[in-house]
Amino acid sequence: MKSTKNITILPATASDNSELAEIYLQSRIATFSWVKNPQSTDFIRDSKDEFILKAILDNRIVGFLSFYSQENFIHLLFIDPAYIHFGIGSQLLSAIRQLATAPVTLNCVRQNHDALAFYKTKGFKIVGKSLWKSPAYYTLMDTKKEDYPLLG
Repeated sequence: MKSTKNITILPATASDNSELAEIYLQSRIATFSWVKNPQSTDFIRDSKDEFILKAILDNRIVGFLSFYSQENFIHLLFIDPAYIHFGIGSQLLSAIRQLATAPVTLNCVRQNHDALAFYKTKGFKIVGKSLWKSPAYYTLMDTKKEDYPLLG
């Protein structure tokens, strides 16, 4: 893993949307073979009404996490493909744990093996699975309750 000491995690604003949309698009093109014809405009639709944290490195947004706080649900966690293995996803997860009011859950497509392995190393376990959705996915829950200060 490359150095992560200069990564800053902050709430995103509307002025960040074009950069966030580009990361969303490029990451999906690089890793989501099951998504047909992704568009940069998908980001606004897919993150509507969600709280978004952005990761900044060298004055550039390099990743983000969108969070539906009413359900403590991580909807999107995407990293610029050029910045994979910099620890950005780990820092975004750590930041959302500070804000969540219960252990977070998320859905992860079953064929996304890299993401499943990442979440497993971060303490997530499979608690459900889709039977009829396409693409098929697992529902994961964070087990690191000690990392949630608001649970205290």
